[in-house]
Amino acid sequence: MRGLNTQLSRWFLGGSIYLTGWYYEGPALQASQMGAISLLLMAGFFAALSGGTLRIRPSLVEWMFATAFLFAMLVAWVTGNVLSTMYGAMLLLVLTAVAFLVRHRGAAELVAVFRWAYVALIGTVLALESPAWFASLSGSVEYGLGLVRYQPLGMHPNLSGLVYGGGALLFFQRYLATHRRTEKAFAMAMVVLCLCVLLAASARAGMLALAAAGLTGISLIALRGSRRSRVSLVLVALIGVMVIFFKRADIKEYLSLILDLDSPTRGVDSGATGRTDIWRAGIELVFSDAVLLFTGRGIRSALPEVIGFPVESSYINLALEHGLFFGSLIVLAFVVTAWRALQQGLQPGQHRYQLFMAGLMLVFILAQSIFNRYLIGVGNPYSLWILVLTLQLNLGRVHRTLPVRRETFSSLNIPRTTRIGA
Repeated sequence: MRGLNTQLSRWFLGGSIYLTGWYYEGPALQASQMGAISLLLMAGFFAALSGGTLRIRPSLVEWMFATAFLFAMLVAWVTGNVLSTMYGAMLLLVLTAVAFLVRHRGAAELVAVFRWAYVALIGTVLALESPAWFASLSGSVEYGLGLVRYQPLGMHPNLSGLVYGGGALLFFQRYLATHRRTEKAFAMAMVVLCLCVLLAASARAGMLALAAAGLTGISLIALRGSRRSRVSLVLVALIGVMVIFFKRADIKEYLSLILDLDSPTRGVDSGATGRTDIWRAGIELVFSDAVLLFTGRGIRSALPEVIGFPVESSYINLALEHGLFFGSLIVLAFVVTAWRALQQGLQPGQHRYQLFMAGLMLVFILAQSIFNRYLIGVGNPYSLWILVLTLQLNLGRVHRTLPVRRETFSSLNIPRTTRIGA
């Protein structure tokens, strides 16, 4: 029964991740989102029921997240915001479920569940929407509309940049981890497919965030990486320079088209006034009330239908919903976790690139969060993954050795203690 419960937990989690990748508007969206949350809670329940959950004290980050969610729920309850109160309660339940999942003895396999869910999503996109995908990837332009941005399974192009840009990092991590050629080839194929979704969606924020993560990784490896990794960087850089030199005209033309640089609303001449105006309005709202500046307004109280405009930044969104104090603590938790992963992943004489890649995944979402509001969220595959990853990385000290063939991206030092559950 224990093995069956563990497998059920994995299947429920995989189903939850898969459902969060569907974003068609209308009742179907609400059904898929609620179904995903229900499956996630079931995954946590069966993980606890399996008897493989270790009795480990909550980490500081878990306490901080729980306190922030509880405080936001109480603020919403006091102000009479029933919907926000329900969202706060939901996030507390999700946090509990994820806490059980990351304490399971098989928690190192969670990353594999996420990758297979991504494989299922890419497979579904290829089966149902490949003509639209490839048309947008080639730079389809419609008169009066401009560039046709691809929306995988109904997902907004900006969110697609987060989800599939992050997916590319997940599979590149697998490419580095495995020694089997077939697995390396499959992982790299998935990296390319995820990047193709990113390009087809013209998700420029996702591209910038990937560039930020890439530059961070290159800089740190150049400074602290092994000799072999530095040589690899030099070779890749030389190949990249050669390709750009010989294909510079074609590359420039394609990027100008796919990035929509000539658009009057999204192009260079627009001056980015739309997003900066939104940010200015959001910051003014944050400081408009001295009490709410500290308490926040409650989870999901900064939605466009509530405040009248979209908040296109996780940092402004956190300040509005959680207040400056808890909002800053939440951001600090992600920043410190990323720094620890990057630092410990490149310890002198003991390089662990799986852990290093985990840090870059956090850098990616932190950079992406400047332009989007999904840093704290469970309604899309990558935000859910970041929540799982952050809790895992803070559950204990990192192992000094990393098994090569296992899916151990964070390898937490979990002691053999009493189990929780049946």
